[in-house]
Amino acid sequence: MNSSNQLLTSALQLLRAAEIRVVSGGPADMLLILPDGRTQAVQVKVRLKPPPPSLLENLRLRYPDARFLFVTTHTTPYLRRLAERGGVDVIAVHESVAIFSGTTITIPTPSDGGPEAPVVRRGRKPWTRWAVERILLLTDQPMTQVDLAATLAVTQQSVSHVLRHHRYATRTENGWILEQRSDSLEMHLNEYPGPGGASTYWYGLDPAVRQGADAAKFTAEMGVDCLQTGDIAADVYAPWRLPAIASLYTRELLDFTPAGFTPASDSEHTLEATVPEDPTVWRTAKAAAELPPVRVDPIVVLQGVAPVRVDPIIALHDVLRSPGADAVEAAEHLRSAIEEGTWRG
Repeated sequence: MNSSNQLLTSALQLLRAAEIRVVSGGPADMLLILPDGRTQAVQVKVRLKPPPPSLLENLRLRYPDARFLFVTTHTTPYLRRLAERGGVDVIAVHESVAIFSGTTITIPTPSDGGPEAPVVRRGRKPWTRWAVERILLLTDQPMTQVDLAATLAVTQQSVSHVLRHHRYATRTENGWILEQRSDSLEMHLNEYPGPGGASTYWYGLDPAVRQGADAAKFTAEMGVDCLQTGDIAADVYAPWRLPAIASLYTRELLDFTPAGFTPASDSEHTLEATVPEDPTVWRTAKAAAELPPVRVDPIVVLQGVAPVRVDPIIALHDVLRSPGADAVEAAEHLRSAIEEGTWRG
């Protein structure tokens, strides 16, 4: 998770502790319900350092009707005064302070150390390259540059650039393939940082697979795309261990309280919902789903909704980083299914 996403995830947990609900929206804009019941739409600006006065005043002059929420590490005297006058809203993560509509809320935290300082990672991530790798690893047929570009909704030029410089990519008379599939998959897993994004955490009492189905049904009712990942996706692709946590990627931030969940922390939860930074997860999930059918979880049928899962390689990445002493063993089981093609059912 990169530094901005880490900061925003911590801010979302502080919002819940302050009894401020995120009803809908994404990382850039949110609809909030304040403790007094008022709704407030905000444009979110995440900054690793507090915004300088010049930036604050410029935004307020350019967008006089907008309400800005600044998520940052700490406040400056100017930022705090402006927020206390109601000019902007602020969440200072390292200070565990939120200021909304001029009201300051000091939020108790479970530890004295406060949220972990974000790690700064620079540079644009090669999402297209990683997506091309996943597509070629999952299909058993060569693919042309045109087909790859159409599948990922990117330019043929970007695909060409990826393939020309790829260590394992080879052109055949019918299209492109990845040779040394096991080595190529290993390289991908070592380099791919994961979909990233900002996460919210929830707690439910039902088994994890049921929770995943309930959460997916709720997102569908809200008109928001959803992908199941981690153990509940692996439980369909290559069943091995009983899922303990339901993990989802969603297009927007959602409040899962109406679906029967209660807010939780990142250290104790049964449902994790993330708005991914990687824009290609939706395309590779669709591509994987269009390959020969995979097994369908009977609980999914029972709920009357068929949630889409991430592609098996994203699921493998997330299983490898999941809790549990048998996570590595479960990941190896899924990896074997990917390399042998048995994940398709």
